[in-house]
Amino acid sequence: MSQLIFRKYGRSYQLRIQDAQDLEKIQVLDEVHWACTSITTDSLNCDDAFISYVDTDKNGRIRPGELKAAQSWLFRILADRSRLVERSDILRLNDIDMHHDEGQNLRAAADVILNNLNIPNKQEISLDQVRNVQSIMASSANNGDGIIPPEATHDPDLAQFIETVMDIVGSALDACGKPGISEEQLKDFFDEAETYLAWKAKGEIPKKQDTTEVMPWGAETSQAYELVASLDGKIEQFFTQCAMVKFDERAVVQMQFFRQKELEEIDFTDKSVMEDRLKDWPLALPNPEGILDLERMINPLYMDRLLVLKENVLRRALESPVKYLTEKEWGKVKSIFLAYRTWLESKQELKVEKLAVDHLRNYLNGSYRERVSELIAKDLAVADELNQIHNLEKLILYQRWLIELANNFVSFENLYNPKDRALFEMGTLIIDGRQISFTMKVQDRQSHKKISERSYMYLLYVEVTGRQSNDIKFEIVAPVTSGSADGLRIGKRGIFFTIDDREWDAEIIDIVINPISPWESVKAPFQQFTNMIKKQIDKFTKLRQDKLESTLSTPSASGLARDLLLGGGLAIAALGSAFAYITKTLSQVDPVPILVALLVALLGLVAVVLLPGIIIGFVKIRKRDMGLLLEAMGWAVNIRMRLSVSLGQLFTRIPPLPKSARKEKKDAVVKFVREFSHISFRFRKKTTIVLITIFIAFFLIWLLMGFPGLKS
Repeated sequence: MSQLIFRKYGRSYQLRIQDAQDLEKIQVLDEVHWACTSITTDSLNCDDAFISYVDTDKNGRIRPGELKAAQSWLFRILADRSRLVERSDILRLNDIDMHHDEGQNLRAAADVILNNLNIPNKQEISLDQVRNVQSIMASSANNGDGIIPPEATHDPDLAQFIETVMDIVGSALDACGKPGISEEQLKDFFDEAETYLAWKAKGEIPKKQDTTEVMPWGAETSQAYELVASLDGKIEQFFTQCAMVKFDERAVVQMQFFRQKELEEIDFTDKSVMEDRLKDWPLALPNPEGILDLERMINPLYMDRLLVLKENVLRRALESPVKYLTEKEWGKVKSIFLAYRTWLESKQELKVEKLAVDHLRNYLNGSYRERVSELIAKDLAVADELNQIHNLEKLILYQRWLIELANNFVSFENLYNPKDRALFEMGTLIIDGRQISFTMKVQDRQSHKKISERSYMYLLYVEVTGRQSNDIKFEIVAPVTSGSADGLRIGKRGIFFTIDDREWDAEIIDIVINPISPWESVKAPFQQFTNMIKKQIDKFTKLRQDKLESTLSTPSASGLARDLLLGGGLAIAALGSAFAYITKTLSQVDPVPILVALLVALLGLVAVVLLPGIIIGFVKIRKRDMGLLLEAMGWAVNIRMRLSVSLGQLFTRIPPLPKSARKEKKDAVVKFVREFSHISFRFRKKTTIVLITIFIAFFLIWLLMGFPGLKS
């Protein structure tokens, strides 16, 4: 193996992966030196099938072991790996290693595909050709998945049976997305059918036989047992209550039907309330002897059923008319139906029960199971052929994408190279006269911000909307890495080009504010100081304006005009007096020490107030970390991805004009203003000159007043 070469990107060294020899080195490179140790599959913009093949455990993440396994398999299959550099989706068949069975099977599968496409003796096969055959096989009756839909057979009776199985035990989707049954569903159906029919047979009475152990009263067993079971709880309750009365006769007072307190609480106009009370009351008044008198006062809610039980069950079970029933006699009656009860309770909740018994027996005794199993076996017979086609697709995809994935995993060469796009980049944002190329998709903005805010970068969260009604919205994060923040605000619109060159609308919906450039970090404290002064001036002006409006809204008795004239005169007199005082004072003071003092005070203000802000801004610029944006997407970044000032020029820039372009420096607006404005441009120019002259004159007078030797 050749020497490992590391390139410096920004401030980190990363493995150079340009060809097959470089790719093989990931097997010996310790994961500590990988740019990343885990990436999320939903953040990658590449072929979905390729990602599915690499992500062997299907957990939505790719780890170093999975990338190494993919590289190892690819190198075992390919004898000639020179085409990995081309990143082509066309496989040369002579590149396949024929020294082992796996390679031979792949070559044979490729030959079969090319022959089916009427392309004999072809030495290359493309990804589209493989996928075309895949789609044909997937839509055919036999597609190797072992799932048979009803459409797989031309026999309507067998198709109806398959639909019945699907309805009873469920279905599975085949490779075409059609519902069908596999050997598993077939087995479940017949297992349930056999279990249910075996249980059902125990409760049937054979011909030439009136009764069985389970059916002691023949066909009348079921009806008699249901009556016994419905009254068993209440009768057993009665005998238990009798036992309590026998133990303590005072208990009968609490069990009598109509106690005064309960009678007062019952709403005799509500039938449901009265029935609920009757359910709680005893079957009959308990007695110490433990005898249920079937001809005396019985709870009216159970009276009718007790009469039917007396005539149809007790008379037959006890072999004589019954007026009184004891606990022992009731036990004898129940013992008659013990076998039936045990059989009934052994019944399992089976879905096949909704089918008629005759239909189930027809399915069991017929050839349905064998015929469907034969269809499944024929379908599975092509599974190996289909698997080889999948492996061909996998091989071509690895040839096309594996080096590119490594350059977005082991190293981040594609991110730093302006000629390539990283797999996690979404496209290019054009907004406010600048081009931002480093953009990533955001699934949950709030969760993303919790991490990305620590990157010290100026971040735009942008909502991207398609032009078509069926286009979905999505959000991206776009770090502004150079220039200034002027013009960027929430609601600002632009356009977005995805990596497939589709054009989308874009709108800023959130911003994380940090210094963009060193000049921005210097300017920020001054802007904050200026904003503070402006706010104070606005506050003072608003206060004075409100006071003036209040004065004007309540004029004095002498009249509004007089008040205004008087107030204006006083103001003019005050201003004149103040100006005279200032002039006299300045004439007596040497201005040089004052200017020096003012300059020192200004520098002190800058040092105390503004300098810390400038220092903090520079520190943030140096601490900008692109890796945190990837970590916010769920990546396990293994290196420091510091964003230097020069590196920032790669991701946010203003592209130059074409070489053949020429700029006309003369402002065309001036011409339009001169032509259409009602105010003469010459007049505005003269006005400006006069104002400047007056300012200079005042300044010279002030200087003359400060030097007594120059005064006349």
